[in-house]
Formats: sequence, C-alpha cells, structure tokens
Amino acid sequence: MKDNIKKESKLITSGGEFKTLLNKNEYLFVLFSNENCGYCKIAENNIKEVIDSFPELNLHILKLSTAPEIFKEFNVNSAPVIKLFKNREAVYTGFGVRKADDIYYQLKSYFGSGNSYFKELAENN
Repeated sequence: MKDNIKKESKLITSGGEFKTLLNKNEYLFVLFSNENCGYCKIAENNIKEVIDSFPELNLHILKLSTAPEIFKEFNVNSAPVIKLFKNREAVYTGFGVRKADDIYYQLKSYFGSGNSYFKELAENN
C-alpha cells in the first residue's frame, strides 16, 4: 500500500466517546480488543491491510478495560471481534481473527467501491 494514504487506527478512550462516535458517524468500524491479546494485534494488522480501500472508514479500537459496559451492551463476549455500524446499528460482525481478504470482501459488500487492496497486491507481485 502507498505510505502516504495509510490511515492510523484510533483508540476509543471511554464508553462515552464510543457513544458519541456511534451517534456522529454514518459508519463506524470498531475492533473490540483486549489488553495484551496477541490475536487482537493480528486482527488489527489484517484490518490495516485493507482499510485504505474504503475511504468511508477509519479503524477504531475499543479495549475491554476501557468500556466493559459497551462490550456487554453489544454482546461481545470474547476478543477480537470487529463490528461495522451503519446509522448506529451493527450491520456486520466478524468473530476472531479474520484474514485480510475476508475482511475486504465483507466490507466491499457494504461499499462496493473498494478495489485498491487487490490491485496493489497484483502490482507489487
């Protein structure tokens, strides 16, 4: 991927901030994570491989220690879990570590426009 278009993940620091983001954004893409979780880090890296293909999205990370009430409210009982919210409603949930191409195709079904991930892979090989 091109370095100049890399999006940085954004850490959500409280349940209140999560609620604000959920109410403010048409789309909210969240990785529900846990401290010192190796699988969560792998999930984050896989998401970062494809997130630039979707200009509508930024990756937000919410850790259990930060907002356990949000985990409970959205029935997140393990980590990692990714959720795509549209207009405050969860429209996609991915459990565990998802491969980058799986995440890409799941998101593409909502946005339809993403194609740079595989185009750049082909150009780099």
